[in-house]
Amino acid sequence: MARPLTATVDLNAILQNYRYAKKLQPTSKAFAVVKSNAYGHGAVKVAQHLDEEVDAFAVAAIEEALALREAEIKSPVMLLEGVFEAQEWALCEQHGFWAAIENEQQLAWLLESQAKVGKVFVKLDTGMHRLGTDELGAASMVEKLKESGLVDEVLLMTHFACADDLSDGATLEQLRFFEQVRRRIGGIEASVANSAAIMKWMIPEGGWIRPGIMLYGISPFAGISGEQLGLVPAMNLTSKVISVRQVKKGDKVGYGYSYEAQEDHDLATVAIGYGDGYPRHTQTGAPLTIDGQEASLVGRVSMDMITVKYRQNNQPLAIGQEVVIWGQGVPVEEVADYASSIGYELVTRMTSRPHYRYITETKPKS
Repeated sequence: MARPLTATVDLNAILQNYRYAKKLQPTSKAFAVVKSNAYGHGAVKVAQHLDEEVDAFAVAAIEEALALREAEIKSPVMLLEGVFEAQEWALCEQHGFWAAIENEQQLAWLLESQAKVGKVFVKLDTGMHRLGTDELGAASMVEKLKESGLVDEVLLMTHFACADDLSDGATLEQLRFFEQVRRRIGGIEASVANSAAIMKWMIPEGGWIRPGIMLYGISPFAGISGEQLGLVPAMNLTSKVISVRQVKKGDKVGYGYSYEAQEDHDLATVAIGYGDGYPRHTQTGAPLTIDGQEASLVGRVSMDMITVKYRQNNQPLAIGQEVVIWGQGVPVEEVADYASSIGYELVTRMTSRPHYRYITETKPKS
């Protein structure tokens, strides 16, 4: 436990963000999306904290769903990509999992298995062309599912390609097509909204929303942080200075000598690198704080270490100083910009090396 890289996760912040999503869409029920290890925050810990309040959880695959049941999570769990093998339908019946269906093979497996499932979400391709069936296929699937007697409720779902871009009209086109199909099918609830749509688009009332990245206090929109959207960032990723030296003007630093000092300054080495999930291609200038003072990454990211300097403060650096990689005072969205990436990737790409610490000290607003 000596290496000082720690991800502190505020579970009450996640609960507060879930409640905020429901306030934005008060007529809808809400999945808490905990796929990809709850976006790097720890799916079991997050689910245990939210279990008594959420309407249901959503994951990407049955392995993630089974991990929740093994941790004695009681809430319904939805498989967003459906099943990948025929025998998974029996597990859905056994454990009370819900599932999406997006192709005829998944439907055939269900009908052959005769498994009883609480809810099935037929996925309509409204233009993203990643998953989902067409209009005729959706209507046929809904009819077959209803006639089968195997499913308590059939719903229609889709996914938006450009909801994070408020200037792009593609979301409105997808919504228009979705509603046309839903009216033709008739008498069916909808699930369309990811985090971006929940916060910024007019979506059908009722049905189910799917808050994902917003649960963790991270913005789905470019150029704006989660805090600016009224969210509470849930992860504070910190490390410590493990070495200090002085560099002179003209000295070069790190692999490839990619950084050259423009003046004399102190240089700190910090225990984090791409082996922990911090992107190797993050550029010089990426923000951090050292003991609360603004600092910047300099030079190339190594597997286990980075080098940093104060931005303005001329005070000497010292071994043991705390460094905020992202979190308190350092929005993960800003770090992602320097990595030519998005906040989603930074938190989900973290490896098992950081120590995880869970707190519930922040009192959530009801």
